[in-house]
Amino acid sequence: MHACGYGRVQAASIPLPIPILPPEPSPPGVMHHHHGHGMWPGTSSTCMQGPHGSGAAGLRTRGISRPPRKRPRLARWSAAPYLPRRSLEAMATGQGTLPRYGDEGSADVILVLKPVEGLPLPPLLLHSRALRRSEFFETRLSERWATSGDHNGPLEITLDKCVNPSTYVRCIQLLYVPDRIKHTAFNDVQDALGILEVAAELLFHDCVNACMRYLEAMPWTLENEAAIRGCIASLHLQSSPDLAARLCTPEDGAMGKSVDVMKDVLGELLALVTNGAPSKARDITERVLLANVHPSASPVFAGVNEVALLKEFQGNLGQLKIQLRKFSNFFSWNAHQVTLACSALRWLLDELFALQIADMSIKIFSEEQELAQLMVSRMYQNPFTETLFQILVRMLQALQKGEVVAPRSVRLGLVSIWLPVIAKLGNDGDDNFGKDNELQRNLEIGLGAVVETLPMIDQETIFKIWIGACLKCRKAWPDLSEAFDSWCGKLRASQREADLELDKAPLTSEVCSS
Repeated sequence: MHACGYGRVQAASIPLPIPILPPEPSPPGVMHHHHGHGMWPGTSSTCMQGPHGSGAAGLRTRGISRPPRKRPRLARWSAAPYLPRRSLEAMATGQGTLPRYGDEGSADVILVLKPVEGLPLPPLLLHSRALRRSEFFETRLSERWATSGDHNGPLEITLDKCVNPSTYVRCIQLLYVPDRIKHTAFNDVQDALGILEVAAELLFHDCVNACMRYLEAMPWTLENEAAIRGCIASLHLQSSPDLAARLCTPEDGAMGKSVDVMKDVLGELLALVTNGAPSKARDITERVLLANVHPSASPVFAGVNEVALLKEFQGNLGQLKIQLRKFSNFFSWNAHQVTLACSALRWLLDELFALQIADMSIKIFSEEQELAQLMVSRMYQNPFTETLFQILVRMLQALQKGEVVAPRSVRLGLVSIWLPVIAKLGNDGDDNFGKDNELQRNLEIGLGAVVETLPMIDQETIFKIWIGACLKCRKAWPDLSEAFDSWCGKLRASQREADLELDKAPLTSEVCSS
């Protein structure tokens, strides 16, 4: 009895077939070829036979029928090519058409590495085909072929004075990598620098470029950066554009750019601080200012500090004058802006004194006629009065203690411009300032000390202002009586000396006549 189609079959009429082993599995996406007919993985040849074949009978069991197997749908993309085992191994080991490193059977070059100290290492059996990627070995091999007629024996090359022979071995191993050297060839920055020195010596340009790519992309410490600069300079290498940009090398004019960048960054930081930024921004700004004047920093950056601080100082002073003009004319003014400007001026002045560059700020205040006029135009509840007195106290104390050595014109201008303002605000203004006795006393001491540093003729000008502006008021503040008494004593002493000179004059004439 025979089977008709896929109908029911009696088990007694058909003997069990001999089991057929399935074919070996193939890579995904690769079709088997059996007698010219395409077969998909997982299907046997018996399944593809007709309904009357022995394979069909072998797949049937008693009382069970199986529907026909559907052919899988083809993928939209093409099947991946089936690579031979040798190509897969070559890709896995980084080998291509080049010979394998360590294959002594096909080696035609013997390389001897002699260290600076110690015995030479065992010779390396290498291949000229791989070594020719280095211009150094290319030249040595070309010389051999040009001068020697016997090419059968291996060529022996010796490298003397190898500082670190193991690094030479690693660099030579990279000659066997046919494609672009990957970052995994290096352990860290120091390792890449060691290989870079050997690659530069052997004129292995692919390895030099790979080292620079790795160094440019890795994080650096300050020691790493110094080592990279020293290595590139000692080897006389031209950095890659990305590495040169990161190193800010002078060849690209980067030093000038660094100063400009520091000006911009410091200006932004100062603007944040003076506009009421959190304390974190102030701490960062102060660290930058101190680092710029560190002995290890370039003197150019100290000038950047002074320019940036004075620019911000004058900017806040200008904002304050704008608000004081509105205040003096009874217009709407921004009290918050005045508060920010006052706080900013105090902080900027502290930084200028801490960095010992406050000379120009004192000179600016010694010429501020407009600000002085604005301060006395409307005195009642003036929001800047207390801050003004604090700034003047700090400047006068610096002149008194010698923190700042200002010329005579600056000292005279500072006292002559601001003494009338101090007297007006202290005597005729509101009583808020009168509560701070310590500030008043410091202001008096500072004014008196600076006045005594002036010549007698300049002191005369100051005391005339003091008499006209202070002594006529009930409070008679500030009290410069000690400095005034000293000046008067000098006048008397000078007059006594003049009188003595006159008394001596007749005696001198009589002696001359006799």
